[in-house]
Amino acid sequence: MKRKSTSDIASFFIKKSGSGETQQSVSSEPNVVVESEDTIGVSEQASQVESEREHDKTEAEHDSDAQTLAASESAVLQDSVEQVAEKEVDNQARQDLANAVLSVPGPTDISQSRDEGPKQPQLKLFPRTFQGNRRRSFMKEWYSKQKWIEYSQSKDSAYCYACRHFSLPSSGNSVFTSEEGFRNWKKATYKDGGFVGHAKSESHCNAMLAWAEYNKVTAGKCSLSASLNAEYNKLVRENREYIKTVGETLLLTATQNIGQRAHNETEGQNKGNFLSIMELLAKHDQTVKRKMTCQRNATYLGHNTQNKMIDCLAEMVRSSIITEVKQSEVFSIMVDETKDISKKEQMSFLVRYYYNGSICESFLTFEAAERLNAAALSQKIIEILQKYGLDYRNHLVGQAYDGASVMSGKNRGVQARIKSDAPLAFYVHCNAHCLNLVLVDSVKCIPEAYCFFSLLQKLYVFVSGSYVHQRWLEVQREMFQGPPRELQRLIEIRWACRYKACKTVKDRLPAIMRLLKEI
Repeated sequence: MKRKSTSDIASFFIKKSGSGETQQSVSSEPNVVVESEDTIGVSEQASQVESEREHDKTEAEHDSDAQTLAASESAVLQDSVEQVAEKEVDNQARQDLANAVLSVPGPTDISQSRDEGPKQPQLKLFPRTFQGNRRRSFMKEWYSKQKWIEYSQSKDSAYCYACRHFSLPSSGNSVFTSEEGFRNWKKATYKDGGFVGHAKSESHCNAMLAWAEYNKVTAGKCSLSASLNAEYNKLVRENREYIKTVGETLLLTATQNIGQRAHNETEGQNKGNFLSIMELLAKHDQTVKRKMTCQRNATYLGHNTQNKMIDCLAEMVRSSIITEVKQSEVFSIMVDETKDISKKEQMSFLVRYYYNGSICESFLTFEAAERLNAAALSQKIIEILQKYGLDYRNHLVGQAYDGASVMSGKNRGVQARIKSDAPLAFYVHCNAHCLNLVLVDSVKCIPEAYCFFSLLQKLYVFVSGSYVHQRWLEVQREMFQGPPRELQRLIEIRWACRYKACKTVKDRLPAIMRLLKEI
């Protein structure tokens, strides 16, 4: 719809006001009112027309912006489509090139990749076909004259290995790269045809050069890989020899029952038996010397590594013992508790069995004894047997402990509890403990011996006092070299302690006499 201008609207209202002159004769007041209302209407219409024009202008600007945005989006979309199309063309070109390189014509009984090499079957008789006036066939002597020849038994044809795998896509077609191959044996040895003619072609020469370069690269990679493998194998052998030396040194110190480490292995000349032996070996073995002095941290000389290796050696010995016990079928156990230097109760566990024509007695393990009642000790023994896979219910035939009531109790002792699970486990009071009790009771029957050992026990109690004990140590340092000794306490169940007590009194008798005189 066509909008009217402001002047047209104004003339319309003027005409309308002229036609109302007949009404002015009736009253002047209404005429004034009518004229004012018409003027106000004209102003309002003019404002409305101006606002509509501004609105149209704004819409036109928005339409222009929208067209510009649509044009830019269309351009971006067009660019994206062109880029995608270019990428697809590039990918397709690459794929076509790869297919051209990787696609190998010919039957499946000849080489299908560059890594296979020419297929040259050595047949006694090749198939004969009529060519010319006689029957002809492929000759295996041609392999030695032309290294690139490969023969297909299914097609009875010859092919060029170099051209099939190394020729360029633009080299053109040849009978030696076709699906059917070359089989005109009559012209095979012609000077200007057959194998010789093909060998003189430019495409074949380029393919042979590419094949030669490929062989060089492959040989270089193989030689580099072989060198790396040789170095790696050499390093592995050296590490194994070094670990073997460390393990044998630890085994030596363990079997000889000598200490391994010193108090301070970083300073001073005495670094302990283990490090001293290793340094001695390093003087005569360059591999050991190089491993010990290298900048790396894998020298395997730290105390944590030593403990781990000792645990491994102990596990190997333990496994050997378990194997022998299982082969002997029946076995017996000997268990005793004792306190270590840190005052912790430990259970020593031994097995006794018949193996290889003799009776064997082997220490198996130490286990911490948290509680010393019969139930806890018997449960600990059963756990050890189960841990090492020993069938105690059927193959345990004996158990030996000391004479303590908690171990030898007839009804509630350890031996009774074990026998309830293993009926064949006959209890035997340990012969060593029995001998100890016999010796103690025998000595009590001899007054002189009884008085002597009573004197040793009283002397131990006297010297154990705080002031006397401190003075006892000082007197020993003044009179003797080396660390001071302690007097031994006499225990009835351990006869060996009497020997140690007598030896200490004999060796330190002058110090004992001086101490008693001073006190």
